[in-house]
Amino acid sequence: MTAIPDTMAAALLSDFGHLDVDRIPVPEPGPGEVLVRVAACGLCGTDLKIVNGGFRGVWPPSLPFVIGHEWSGEVAALGPATEGSGLAVGDRVVAENHAGCSACPMCRSGRYNLCERVREPGFKLYGHTAPGALAEYAVRPAIVLHKIPLAVDDAAAALVNQGALTVHAARRARLTAGATVAVYGPGLLGLLMLQVARASGATTVITVGRGGRLDMAKELGSTAVVDYEQGDPVAGVRDATGGRGVDVVFDCSGNPDVLAQAIGSTRRGGAVAILGLTGGARGQVPVDAFALDELDLLGVRSSPNAYPAMISLLASGAIRTDVLTADRYALADVADAFAALERRTSIRPIVLPGK
Repeated sequence: MTAIPDTMAAALLSDFGHLDVDRIPVPEPGPGEVLVRVAACGLCGTDLKIVNGGFRGVWPPSLPFVIGHEWSGEVAALGPATEGSGLAVGDRVVAENHAGCSACPMCRSGRYNLCERVREPGFKLYGHTAPGALAEYAVRPAIVLHKIPLAVDDAAAALVNQGALTVHAARRARLTAGATVAVYGPGLLGLLMLQVARASGATTVITVGRGGRLDMAKELGSTAVVDYEQGDPVAGVRDATGGRGVDVVFDCSGNPDVLAQAIGSTRRGGAVAILGLTGGARGQVPVDAFALDELDLLGVRSSPNAYPAMISLLASGAIRTDVLTADRYALADVADAFAALERRTSIRPIVLPGK
């Protein structure tokens, strides 16, 4: 058993735009909590927006702050009152972000991602309003941890967070066998979304984006791609579906201008699911088309009850992650990892705090 030190290295957001690796105390697990040694932590566009102050005053509520919400690790110690958790030191785990109050109507109905006490102490959104995992250790309630099998390596496990979001999106959109789908934005979220859509039974998946990521989308199972730099993306999606449009559009872009394009790409009676966050920017909705075509517009937040499904998909080999986790960094090089994310030269930088 590895001894637990008093202090640990962590990427600390001390001021917006400034992320420094520093030493801070190792957190201690309280009642019902578990200390986890972080094995891998992915960096996403929301992290980049947080670092740059895109959600200033909300995510995080104050500085300094440890970010990081896509991660995997190994149980290092169990806190009090965790005897019935089913967890043991040495278990490999991933963690959900949301820890709701467990008492409000949303939590009691299983939609704990929409906890009504989101601004109260009972609610925690780890990596956003509560300390994240871009560090050597993290503490989480045992209830948000899920074991991962040997078939899923640490870097792949760090993608469970985003993958479970796409599982939740597929469920929200009631995706069915034989469906036609368009995915806007071939970042990590979109590249996982297209694979989960295929695994859910979609037979046509059209990915809209630009550059080399469209080649990766084809490699991962996209049946067609549309390069928006080469022409109108709506026309491209319509052409690929014989003019009809798709049953469901998943907007994974985080670009407010895409909303109108997504609506224009959807068949009458179809659905648009929005997964990407814009950092407060507003999109335009073509109201007449939206109303007259009776479209469903769905917001998708986090991944309630979706982690087990995503873990199973990864373990079965239905979802490929090798090409998505190729770029790995030591914690000391976290600035380089963020630079690669900002330049779009990396799909998902993976930070390995133990390296």
